[in-house]
Amino acid sequence: MRLRGALHGGALAAVAAFAHVVPAAAQEVEPLVTDRPDFTEGTRTVAPGRFQFEMGYTFARSGEEDEQDFGELLARVGILSWLEGRLGLNSFVLMRDPGADLEGLEDITVGFKARLYRKPERSSWTVPRVSLLFGADLPTGASGIGTSEVVPGTKLAAGWDLSDRVVVASNVGWAYGFADDQRFHQGLASLVLGFALADPLTGFIEWYGLFPENRGGGSNNYLNGGVAWLINPDLQLDWRIGAGLQDPSPNWFTGVGLSFRL
Repeated sequence: MRLRGALHGGALAAVAAFAHVVPAAAQEVEPLVTDRPDFTEGTRTVAPGRFQFEMGYTFARSGEEDEQDFGELLARVGILSWLEGRLGLNSFVLMRDPGADLEGLEDITVGFKARLYRKPERSSWTVPRVSLLFGADLPTGASGIGTSEVVPGTKLAAGWDLSDRVVVASNVGWAYGFADDQRFHQGLASLVLGFALADPLTGFIEWYGLFPENRGGGSNNYLNGGVAWLINPDLQLDWRIGAGLQDPSPNWFTGVGLSFRL
């Protein structure tokens, strides 16, 4: 089983999105909002003309297989007030298994995020922010790690501000995967609760699932949680830990990340 799918899923790159909770106090500069460390993609886009870089490291264990991902690099650039471009250079992967070892680069991913609805400031918390992500994995990765065909996919992201310290976000998505020389449809869904801790720390807890995770496999579900530390409005550190809810055992992962904006 590829652990990469368990951690990042879908076709749009990059490990999951975390919509920061903004403190009630007014701020002169809007703080950095990243699409990590969780699985759920956020609804917010990078401001026009700004560049944002998100990267990290993950260690995962599934049965007797260990995987390390170095990089997890996602570059985001603001194009319009409602549109950003996304380039995922992703990771260098080391997989260690009693049967065979693999190492090499993952596929490059390209895509866009478009805001479909930005709710009015004084609207009810029941009205969500909504964005659409679309893109594809390109067949550029190493054999056994990347795919040999273009893999398109899309996600619909929604976010609700329950208060100025608590948010809920969700994704539903689809990818047209390729494995064993055959195409297959992959669905995904996620739900995350984000909350403010002691300033400048925020936390999250999340469920996400892949349906199926691999061609010919069954549905897999995961729980994870973590924290993010906003060092300044343009720099963030993060940490997460999670586990799969299915065999094999053990089945868990943890990782750290760094994000910054120019």
